[in-house]
Amino acid sequence: MKRSLKFSLNKGNADKILALEKLYAEYIRTVNIFTTSLFNKQELSETYLKSLRSPLSCRYRQCAKRQAFKIFKSWCRNKKKGEKPVLRGSMILDYRFIEIQKSENSFDYWAKIATLNKGKPILIPFKSYDYANKYFNNWKLVNGGRLQKRDNGWFLLLTFEKETPKTKESGKVIGVDTGIKKLMVDSNGNQYGKEIEPLMNKIQRKQQGSKAFKRALKERDEYINKTVKEFPLNDKKVIVLENIKDIKKNTKKEKRLNKQFRSKFQRWTYSKLISRIQQLSEVDGVHCQMIAPAWTSQTCSRCGFVHKLNRNGEIFKCRNCDCTLDADWNASLNILNLGLTQQSMVAGNMKGNICL
Repeated sequence: MKRSLKFSLNKGNADKILALEKLYAEYIRTVNIFTTSLFNKQELSETYLKSLRSPLSCRYRQCAKRQAFKIFKSWCRNKKKGEKPVLRGSMILDYRFIEIQKSENSFDYWAKIATLNKGKPILIPFKSYDYANKYFNNWKLVNGGRLQKRDNGWFLLLTFEKETPKTKESGKVIGVDTGIKKLMVDSNGNQYGKEIEPLMNKIQRKQQGSKAFKRALKERDEYINKTVKEFPLNDKKVIVLENIKDIKKNTKKEKRLNKQFRSKFQRWTYSKLISRIQQLSEVDGVHCQMIAPAWTSQTCSRCGFVHKLNRNGEIFKCRNCDCTLDADWNASLNILNLGLTQQSMVAGNMKGNICL
């Protein structure tokens, strides 16, 4: 398993930052020349690479070529009419261009980075932090890294890897419902992340693309990370979750939902939440089981009666047996039941195959 962490490079002096600026500008220019060539169906041969007028070394050009191919392949899968593939993100550099060295002064580490000045790399100091220290101490640092330029400076993304723990053979199986009123509600009735809706409203009030908007998005993401860390995993064996990856697309089609709600829902980051749960679960050997969202919000967890009027806002009241409880808790119980049913079916099929 792998994890990526971000570190600030803003402690570098003016000359080193200027060297990064020049490298970044030329690298971006070169990658975009290559992606344009691929767009125009031109082969990126060795002769073509050598003929390019650029202060980048041959190794840097090869690195830019690989990144251009990745960008072009991604664009081919998700291309939009009128758009061309371009690099807007980070520089993906291997061990030949970035080396991390342990520091013995007030900083924790040095990033040794090859620049346009061949044979004269720069050393930029950076500090670690509590969360990152356990990765430096207990995980293997993958050679290379990503250089990112943002409005608030320069950042280095490092990747750490570790052998994936075996999945637990004992522990609890629990269902978890996710939403925009409460981030998570488990099948024991525990609620996590009750402040997510005010954060979503805050994002909605900001002008899209503004600095305040970006700060609000960052605050939301940090709140998601903090909430997931509070979810106890030590006694769990399996977490059952709904696979609702296309839910945003569905809300666009649902005309019955008011425009304000649809707008808020587009700021919902189901993928970030699920990804974070899966990452932390993987480290603890907890299996994340994904099930189809089959009427979990409309089904009574006690008697199984399904009706769209069973749920009214945050309250679920069954029109058949009068069972009344928190709507998200009811959904998490249904998610758990579906997960257990799925597990029983798989176990039954395996037993049948063995008998054969």
